[in-house]
Amino acid sequence: MIENIPKKSLLCKIYLMRILIAGIIIFLISINTVKAETLVYKSVLEKAVKNSYDLKISQIDVRIAQTEIKEARSEYFPLVSLNYNSQYDKDLTGGTSSLTPVGDSIVANNTRYLNALSAGLQYNLFDFGVRKKKLDIAKKDKLQKQTVYTQSFRDLKLNLSDVYTKTLLLSRELKTNEELLSLNKTLFSMYEKLYNSGTARKTDMTDQALKVAVLINKIDDLKTECKKNLSDISFYTKENYTTSAKILNIFDDEEGIVNISNSNRSPIKLEIKESEVLDINNLPEYKQYQLEIEKKKAELSMLKRQNLPQFRFTTNYYFYGTDKSNYFHTFGDMEDRSLTFRVSSVLPVFDGLKNQAQREKAKLEIERLALERDKKVESVKSFYEKAYDEAIYANQKLENQANALKLTEEKIAMIEKLNKQQLIDKISYLKQKADLISQKFEFEKTRINSEEAAYKLRILAEVGEEFPAFSKTKTKIQQKGTK
Repeated sequence: MIENIPKKSLLCKIYLMRILIAGIIIFLISINTVKAETLVYKSVLEKAVKNSYDLKISQIDVRIAQTEIKEARSEYFPLVSLNYNSQYDKDLTGGTSSLTPVGDSIVANNTRYLNALSAGLQYNLFDFGVRKKKLDIAKKDKLQKQTVYTQSFRDLKLNLSDVYTKTLLLSRELKTNEELLSLNKTLFSMYEKLYNSGTARKTDMTDQALKVAVLINKIDDLKTECKKNLSDISFYTKENYTTSAKILNIFDDEEGIVNISNSNRSPIKLEIKESEVLDINNLPEYKQYQLEIEKKKAELSMLKRQNLPQFRFTTNYYFYGTDKSNYFHTFGDMEDRSLTFRVSSVLPVFDGLKNQAQREKAKLEIERLALERDKKVESVKSFYEKAYDEAIYANQKLENQANALKLTEEKIAMIEKLNKQQLIDKISYLKQKADLISQKFEFEKTRINSEEAAYKLRILAEVGEEFPAFSKTKTKIQQKGTK
């Protein structure tokens, strides 16, 4: 049957089939590319948290602190040991010497093989709370490491929101200028036709050409800057992005929030009834330094208690065997020989003033930590006050621009109607439309800054829930998103 089909027709069908398959593959790839090039802040944050070295290090630090707690708790248990000793003594005097002790050593007076096995137990009976202080220090160290993790997580969200917002603004500005470039190119073409027909001045055409050139240069600069900021986001997420990526607002993809492309969407609003009051005692930075101070105070108390006597209980059970001529016969001779019990105490009398120097050092370190704590708290308070002022200013500016934008949209609607009815010249229509695009971008810029300020305050409020850092009796923050 195939032989009956003309060869040329068969090749044509095969060629068309290949084109169809290639088109389907390109379409599928383009779909995946679009999905991959859409940045949603929630997803970006999740990837940043997953790839954050600081958070991973903090998690390991918490686990290390847990092992230090186990180490400190081990001193509450007795130390049990099993010792084995195998020895050969050779008398070089032919039995004429006597058993002679020399310091910690004993000079033997006969030749023999020895094997000894002993089991021992040691237990700290009483140390005036030194063990307890060590355990307290270990527990506070774990709390401190957990606080560092919370602080690192908060700082990651704050830093990422800054980078993400800058990139978002650059992306919107780039899109706006591309639209303006298209309109101004059309205007230049119209001015050029009018100049050629003798109804427009050359200066008008030149001015329009200059606008086009300025916009082209600005678009190139924006693409370069946007690429740099996308690289900063890639540093957090370990993924690559291009300047064609679609970037959604911070609050997009959340419940009750519609996509920012809808111009009718109301921005996130802050309703702040009274000035925010920071409860510095529960800030992560304050808690971190305070825990370190408490650790140093516990260390100082422990150093003082080291000058007091410590009581220790010790017991040993000995097995011993010996033989003069054969090593293995010593095992047959091995039997229990002694059982001892001992309670000992050590009282430090003079250590060259080492303990005193350590206590003075601990006191100075406590003073230094208190100053560092106050300095860090002032920095956090300054950061919060700045974010608070930005939120108030952005809301006020947003309300003013919203009214102006509403009037502008009403005006452009009338202009569109006049343009359809050909009651207005094309040049005036394009100029006013370009003005509207610029005004919309300014409004969008203010809205993005306002929502970033709201997000920063939300982050601090979240920290306040885990570490109640905000006075709930004087503060009320509400965030609303409406369609």
